[in-house]
Amino acid sequence: VGGDPSLAGLLIGATPTATLFSTVLYSWWANRSYKSALIFASACSLLGNILYSMALPCGSLWMAMAGRILNGFGGARAINRRYIADATPREERTAASAEFVTAGALGMSAGPALASIFGWTIR
Repeated sequence: VGGDPSLAGLLIGATPTATLFSTVLYSWWANRSYKSALIFASACSLLGNILYSMALPCGSLWMAMAGRILNGFGGARAINRRYIADATPREERTAASAEFVTAGALGMSAGPALASIFGWTIR
């Protein structure tokens, strides 16, 4: 994509920085509506991934930066955890939170595993 090597740190840090700001925004927004906050976060994630994937073919560092920032705003973890806290009884909250974390870990591990399996079978 080009650019100064020092910009790599900014590119890498764009997602967690945006996530920091979005967590505050989403905690406020979830007081009013879970649905609209989740739709917005999903749209940010989708658009951010599209921009980030197109940055190299287009040769645009700024497209990569915008994609990373939008991916940070696409992290809906705060909304989901807030919903779990509001929707489950106090006695079940720890189990529900553990199930949420387990499902996320399973998804993060199953994705690369499936990609490698499909990569071997498609060749």
